[in-house]
Amino acid sequence: MSSGVRYSAIVILVATAVVTSVDATEPEVANPLSLPWLAQVQLDRPADLATILLAQSSTTDAVDSVATTTVATDVRAQGPVKSPKRAFLMSLLVPGTGEFWAGSKKRAALFFGLEMVGLGTYLSWDGKGNDLEDEFRARADTTYNPWNYLAWRDSRNSRFSSITHVLPCSSFVKAAPYSSNRDAVPNAIRNCPGSEKQQFYELIGKYDQFVSGWGDVYRDDRDDGEGNRVEFTEVDSAENFQSATRLSYEIDRDESNKYLKRASNVLGLILVNHVLSSIDAARVARARGLGQDEAVIDRRTRFGVALGGSSGTTPLLMAYRPIE
Repeated sequence: MSSGVRYSAIVILVATAVVTSVDATEPEVANPLSLPWLAQVQLDRPADLATILLAQSSTTDAVDSVATTTVATDVRAQGPVKSPKRAFLMSLLVPGTGEFWAGSKKRAALFFGLEMVGLGTYLSWDGKGNDLEDEFRARADTTYNPWNYLAWRDSRNSRFSSITHVLPCSSFVKAAPYSSNRDAVPNAIRNCPGSEKQQFYELIGKYDQFVSGWGDVYRDDRDDGEGNRVEFTEVDSAENFQSATRLSYEIDRDESNKYLKRASNVLGLILVNHVLSSIDAARVARARGLGQDEAVIDRRTRFGVALGGSSGTTPLLMAYRPIE
């Protein structure tokens, strides 16, 4: 058999295999490489080989075009494409709304549910903290006399005590007339800056050096359990005098701070939920636009919040991918 005949047979077999493969796996299209036509080609002319290859390339392009058109049609059949940017902004404002708009109701329920739980917890703890703060401040207004403290501070007895802080709002107290009226203290410090006023209510319960202003000061170095009541002028060393009112005041102030701190931490978690939901909503909208279902989205990187750190109470933002 001549080399020309052998070459013709090889090309015919290769072309047959290609055509059979295309017919078996791709949608049916008009194929110019049919065997009757191929048998008539004179392969002893080199230009004919280039013609065959160009025809095969055109056939492949036509098949790819049909497949692409089919995928695009399937995506359009699912509804209009959702904008990832819009989904991002919606969930940034209200967690879960972007996911719901993009068509993922389960994810929307998750983020929206976390938002509701977080807001409820925040409002509860913030309310308790503020209520306790109002209570202990009202108690201080009726049982702590800043004028008595300032009088003691200017006396000789104060020299035996360790003085490290100036009474906040003291300039306003000195400018106001002495009074034991229930509203005397709030009126005296009414114009005091907010931060300094907060320090006033904190320091009078926190440090021994301010004990002489409390109305139930007593000496604690006696044999009896409660000690003896004394006047503020008799306080010769603040470290040796106590006040039951001050003790209960400080307990309530500490409890209030705990609730307010917890509320602040929850508020931080709420903000994190907004960010996570907005990112997730954009991913869902983009995936839906590509025709991907919920299972494909779940296999991607996930975000979550966990408690960690040395104390096990520090909120941590985590990104992870599920192991299949």
